Amino acid sequence: MSDETPSAKQLRVDFVIGGAQKGGTTALDEMLRRHPGVAMARVKEPHWFDDEAAFAGAVPDMTPYHELWGDKLGRMPCGEATPIYSWWPTAAKRIRAYNPAMKWVLLLRDPASRAYSHWNMERSRGETTLPFEEALDREVRTILERPDVFSSVDSYLARGFYAYQIEQLDALFPREQVLALRSEWLRDDPTGTVGRVLGFLGVEPAGKVDPVDARVGEYEKPLDPGTREKLARFFEPDIRRLEALLDWDLSDWLS
Repeated sequence: MSDETPSAKQLRVDFVIGGAQKGGTTALDEMLRRHPGVAMARVKEPHWFDDEAAFAGAVPDMTPYHELWGDKLGRMPCGEATPIYSWWPTAAKRIRAYNPAMKWVLLLRDPASRAYSHWNMERSRGETTLPFEEALDREVRTILERPDVFSSVDSYLARGFYAYQIEQLDALFPREQVLALRSEWLRDDPTGTVGRVLGFLGVEPAGKVDPVDARVGEYEKPLDPGTREKLARFFEPDIRRLEALLDWDLSDWLS
């Protein structure tokens, strides 16, 4: 019988970390790397399933992807952190085709703060010279002109619609395969939050988890309160949907 038949034993990556860019995925990746019962990919953010060129024809050979775990694949829970997977429109469908049993860990951060942090990162890298509000205006114009085109560049607003992302995952995966967490939970209680992740993966915790310094770039100035208020109102419909989906109280994201 061919190894490609659905009934054959096949090695697969077990979980992915998605959710908010600038939401703590790097810290969670590092914390899980310290656990002897979990294997993370040799690189953070392999960007395998959002590579449009790689998937333009036939499904790519998965061997290079699997080599990111060496001989650990199949011996312990293996995962990787590429936050864009839960947002990029084709990634979740590819992951479903690859492994219907894939588990998702989502870190979600207040979308207004996330957008400002995202812009600050691009500014510090020299990728944008626009002030924050002008960058948002350009993104809105781009969306209105080309609503069918997803761009990973100007996506300060688009990446913050978390209810939409979870609804897309719900259409492809059972809810019990998705663990959503608030980013501040990881920041404020790393031991408890990592313990929840490990339990979700079927792995025993290994004691106290030391925090990881987040990659927070220096800000020229704090987010303007007026701009934050505008963003809170902009995101409010999606935040309310997210509260209903996850049974969370997100009033602090709206204040």
